[in-house]
Amino acid sequence: EMRERFREELDYTLEASRQNHFKALHKHDSAIHIPTIYDELSSQRVLTSEFVEGKSFNEARQASQEERRLWASTLWRFVYRSLLVDGLFNADPHPGNYIFRPDGRVTFLDFGCIQPLGEERRIDAVRLHAAAHEGDMESFKFYGSRMLETDGGDYEEMVARYLRNCFKPIFESPFTITQDYSASLVKEFKGMVTTLLKTRNDGFVPMPPGILFINRLQFGFYSVLARLEVAVDYAATEKTYLQEAQSRSPSGKGA
Repeated sequence: EMRERFREELDYTLEASRQNHFKALHKHDSAIHIPTIYDELSSQRVLTSEFVEGKSFNEARQASQEERRLWASTLWRFVYRSLLVDGLFNADPHPGNYIFRPDGRVTFLDFGCIQPLGEERRIDAVRLHAAAHEGDMESFKFYGSRMLETDGGDYEEMVARYLRNCFKPIFESPFTITQDYSASLVKEFKGMVTTLLKTRNDGFVPMPPGILFINRLQFGFYSVLARLEVAVDYAATEKTYLQEAQSRSPSGKGA
C-alpha cells in the first residue's frame, strides 16, 4: 500500500487529475482554494499550476486569534469533507502544503499522495462522525469497530478508547488541539502496539487496507492544527457538510 501511494507521486499526470478533482469537489467553498492546472504546460514529469501568494505556515502562526480560528476551520473542512463526502483524502498534511490568505482562505498544494477510503468504509466513517456529534457511544464504538474490522476482545476495547480520544475535537467542541494532546495520541498508539507485541493481546487483527494512511493523516493533521494554538468549534464546522455526507449513505445501523 505504501509502495503504491508513493510511486503514484511520481506521475504528475495523475496528480493533475486529482488536483482538478479536489478543485471541483470544493468549488462551492470560497475559503478552500485549489490552484488551477495548466494542462497545456503539464505532462507526466512536469506539473504547472496557478501561482499563488500568501502567508507561510510560520507567518500564519503569528496572526490574530480570529484569523487562526478561521484557518483551522477551513483546514478541517477540507480534510473531513473530502473524506466523508467523497471517500478520498490527501494523505500528506504538512505545513508546506498550505498557503494562508485573508478571511480564512487557504490554498492547498500537492495532491500526489491521495488515499481512497472505499465506499463501505466511507459510509461507516460518516456514521462514526454522526455518532460522535450525537454523543452516542454505543454507535460510535460499533462503527469504529466496523471501520477497523476488529473482532472483539481486549484489542477492540483498546481501539475504541483510542478512537474516542482522537474524536475529542468533536465530543468536546469547542476544542483546542494542543501539541501535548497531539503527542498523547501518538504515545497512546505506540503503547497499544507495544502491548500487543508483548502480550499477543486477545482479539488482535491486522490493520485493514487504507487505515495506515488514515493514521498518517491523523498524526500529521493534528500536528498542524496544534501549532495554530486556537480553540475552534469543530462540531459546528463539521455540521456544514455532515448532512451532505449522510445524504449519500444508506440509513440504519448495521445496514
